[in-house]
Amino acid sequence: MSLLFLSSSQSYQEQTLVPNIEKSTSERSIADFFGELSFSYGGHEISVESVGGASFIEFFIRKAAHFFCYALLAALFIFALMGSAPADKKRSFSGKKLRALFFYSVLLSFLYACSDELHQSLTPGRTALVQDVLLDTFGAICGGLFTILLIRWRSRKLRGKPGYYIS
Repeated sequence: MSLLFLSSSQSYQEQTLVPNIEKSTSERSIADFFGELSFSYGGHEISVESVGGASFIEFFIRKAAHFFCYALLAALFIFALMGSAPADKKRSFSGKKLRALFFYSVLLSFLYACSDELHQSLTPGRTALVQDVLLDTFGAICGGLFTILLIRWRSRKLRGKPGYYIS
């Protein structure tokens, strides 16, 4: 969470990847590969033609980083919530309890995404976007689902073995 907070405290100029992308690839190769791709995000057209090749690539890197950070955050919330269960309840995470863990991890991730965008709006040179909260929340949903499925798979694999924690 501190990494997310720190990154939203920095201006765009402090964290831009454009110079590094420009050094490692040519505008022409980006235009050849992504030339026809165009869409709207946050009320702005995103295309190689409108933002430039390096900025176009940076857009996807930054959004993918947000997605995966919030997927990881939701997974960590699930494990934290599992660890905070009373000692006598730790061995029985039924489907209903796993759904509750999923719900609360996504809710906490959503609330953090909202607070992160609010913090970002207070940082000079940064803007807050509802689309970013939606992307972050979708990342949390995917990360939460993956984690719950992993827990279920592991519980079936370990069923009946010593040290088994999930029913």
